[in-house]
Amino acid sequence: MYITIILILISLNCCTAQVATCTDDATNNPPNVISSSSTKSEGNPTWAASAQTIDQAAVHSIFRTMASFVAEHMDIKVLAYSDDPPNLPPQNDKSKAKGVLLIDNRDTDAAASFVHTVPKFLAHLGGYSWPAAETAKEHMFCLINRKFLAKAIRYQEPFIYANSLSPELLNQHVELPNLIMGAQIRVTPFLEHAKFATKAVANIQAFGKHTKSYSDMYAKVLKNKFAANIRIWAPSDARSKSICKGQYHL
Repeated sequence: MYITIILILISLNCCTAQVATCTDDATNNPPNVISSSSTKSEGNPTWAASAQTIDQAAVHSIFRTMASFVAEHMDIKVLAYSDDPPNLPPQNDKSKAKGVLLIDNRDTDAAASFVHTVPKFLAHLGGYSWPAAETAKEHMFCLINRKFLAKAIRYQEPFIYANSLSPELLNQHVELPNLIMGAQIRVTPFLEHAKFATKAVANIQAFGKHTKSYSDMYAKVLKNKFAANIRIWAPSDARSKSICKGQYHL
């Protein structure tokens, strides 16, 4: 049985708490291993093979990092979100976001953000259990030692299925209650954009719609502004809502 996994471990503002930070198979800060490969965003990144397969509740990076989520740790507060959470039917047709925030209540600098692509994965206080249906698929995980990505997550309009954040933490950081309450961020469509350069010196501009932008109101303006070379991709599954019905070349 093989499970293909890509794990990216990113260390930003690295924290010292033992259970609210990203760890590798040897309980060190990454890099090291997971099934099948992991790397770290420092020094000379390399990919390494895992000591254990990810379906085992054993010494691999995800099990160690999520120890304070799948079992009770009084000092570690959590927030988990997923469009397809464990022990529940699919919940959200607007977002595909899946992840967990871990915050050490004793240390304002100790926190980790875990982002993944696995449905029915990581039940809060439910023990570590890998969904067998996902074994034959490829998945990606990203562990970030950085505390507050709440606003970035809020753009994705996630469904929150577990929350133990204390009132003290919510009072300290305004974006956390905004995330929990589902406060919407309204951004004019295509205000956020990026430019890419290819080897063939073709200039590509990428634009994204963030949450409630009412892009349909701007359709004619956008078509004229960007002229003839626009491609629009719809969501990849039948549950997600979209004003797009496929891939279009305008």
